[in-house]
Amino acid sequence: MQTATYISLSAQKALESGIDVAANNLANLSTPAFKGENVLFKEYLQTAPGGGNISYVRDFGVQRDTKQGDLAKTGNPLDTGIDGDGYYTIGTSDGQRYTRNGRFQLDSGGNLVTSQGYQLLSDQGNPITMPANTRQITISTDGQVSTETGPVAKIGLAHFDKPQDLVPASDGLYATEDQPAPDTTSKVRQGTVENSNVNAIGAISKLLALQKAYAGAAEIVNDEDNRIKSAIDKLSRVV
Repeated sequence: MQTATYISLSAQKALESGIDVAANNLANLSTPAFKGENVLFKEYLQTAPGGGNISYVRDFGVQRDTKQGDLAKTGNPLDTGIDGDGYYTIGTSDGQRYTRNGRFQLDSGGNLVTSQGYQLLSDQGNPITMPANTRQITISTDGQVSTETGPVAKIGLAHFDKPQDLVPASDGLYATEDQPAPDTTSKVRQGTVENSNVNAIGAISKLLALQKAYAGAAEIVNDEDNRIKSAIDKLSRVV
């Protein structure tokens, strides 16, 4: 008797997850190197009391869009964008993490660090430290960092065969138990930052569509609830 309600409620729950993900995409339109996400839906079949199947819907997971965002010029020599599918290797207290956000700065010790203070690591797994009184920093397309006194270190870029397996962690970093390979094909573009790959118009349209579908499912639940109440009321009068 309440099958329609249960089906609609399952749809609402899945759509709610979709709305949360779509809203998060919109909130990160200006986050460097942010990768948009999409909720995956899956049908769940249950045998009906009278035979046949009842089809429910559930959110099956979230898929990240790993395509590269546009590289925007900033003119800041410490900003770098990755032209390719590589990831920067970052040293944290929890171990190595990975990111495509190349907005770096110098800390008090002359180390290249993220905006949260995590160290950018070289291809040898070491911090990249500038000599004292450095006035000019250049970064070549292969990741070689140099100053007016000569080469310092080479930025370590990591390659993952399955980037979808990277798990979002805090501060825009990714964690994984997979062992990356050195990235030998990506190019480092000094003075640029990778933009979010979320399309604003597409994200807004998707959010509005999900909200409309959610409202439709809620209306079905409400209509079914009113139908049951009306049926109970009529049956009580007959009795």
